[in-house]
Amino acid sequence: MKQIVAGFLLLMLPTVANAQPADDPAAVQVLDQMSDVIGDLGSCRFTLQISRDVDEHDVGLVKRFAVDEVYMVGPDKMRIDTRSDNGHKGYWYDGKNISYYSYDENNYATVEAPDTILETIEAVHRDYGVDFPAADFFFPNFTDDLIEGTDRIVFLGKKMVAGKDCFHVMASSKSMGIQLWIADDALNLRVKFCITYHDQPKAPQYEATFSDWQLNPVLPVAMFDFTAPRTAARLVRKRRCER
Repeated sequence: MKQIVAGFLLLMLPTVANAQPADDPAAVQVLDQMSDVIGDLGSCRFTLQISRDVDEHDVGLVKRFAVDEVYMVGPDKMRIDTRSDNGHKGYWYDGKNISYYSYDENNYATVEAPDTILETIEAVHRDYGVDFPAADFFFPNFTDDLIEGTDRIVFLGKKMVAGKDCFHVMASSKSMGIQLWIADDALNLRVKFCITYHDQPKAPQYEATFSDWQLNPVLPVAMFDFTAPRTAARLVRKRRCER
């Protein structure tokens, strides 16, 4: 259906004044295939290496790095272990609560959470300002949201990224440019993405590379249960925090 609609728009473009460029059907197809594979998984595990630009006013943009180990069992189990310039932290979601623990500071917090991973990701971002790694990719309507939120999506051919043949897709708007590299193989898993924020001073970038994918691994339920160390201090609930 999306290809039929895209083809109709292409036919109409010459007769419509000031029309926006149509989204590339090839790019939309690649994005849909990627989303379909993720949507069919019962569980997954991957590593995410992150680089982001932070504006240090006295010197300009400075690169900050993080590595996340992510485990998910749909629809209601998630664990993330993250190491970054802000220290070593962990998150556990068991379908009822989400817990945060700082290994460096030996403190933690546990709050009630919604019934699913996706609802919890949205709620924790809204209430506490925590951005979970590459969360947008796991929403079933990812492609539709990208189409709605950008002015144009184009297919830029095939590129070699992280040792893999990849499809290169770019989505752009006045405020940002989003580049995605998706594996050119039977699974079409995401390999890398980069976001450039054109509406921010100096156009900072957020870049992330996926690796060590495991599809439908058998993960023990106990790994998603958080038990605070006896010596750990419980944090007072805060509305904003930095991952």
